[in-house]
Amino acid sequence: MPDVTAAMVEALWASEVEPLAQLVEISADSLVDPIRVSDCPDRLLSGLRQGIASNGEEYPYLPFRLTWAGASEDQPFGTGKVAIANVDSRIEGAMEAAVEPPTISLRLVRVAAPDVVETAIEGATLGQSDFNDVEASAVLRPKDFDLEPACAVSYTPSTTPGQF
Repeated sequence: MPDVTAAMVEALWASEVEPLAQLVEISADSLVDPIRVSDCPDRLLSGLRQGIASNGEEYPYLPFRLTWAGASEDQPFGTGKVAIANVDSRIEGAMEAAVEPPTISLRLVRVAAPDVVETAIEGATLGQSDFNDVEASAVLRPKDFDLEPACAVSYTPSTTPGQF
């Protein structure tokens, strides 16, 4: 298994399953600090609050759901959708006020060693969003290949200098 620690591999093969936590960090130009949430319901934060701390940052517990669509010719990495319980009005406000598309980072950590990020998707772009009283959801794309010079309709020396 590439890109995970030996401790993670051992935990996956252990007879007792070690708990994992997913960490979500949403950044937008309209936010001073990123919005951080976790799916860890354990009371690991100060004051016995639900959530987890990782690398000096607190990720409070907030129910969320991640779903991924399969890859296609148009979307080699597929697209995903994140839906977070809409109890923090900052999520909706940040999405609506952002000039540039907000980004999201998804990280997987072991609860026993939360400072070690086992695997991550960093800086995925959040696209179309939807809000209601129950949840805030948005489509996410790990990488936009339309911005890559290899996929351009035409090539110029300024976008692909190595070709000329």
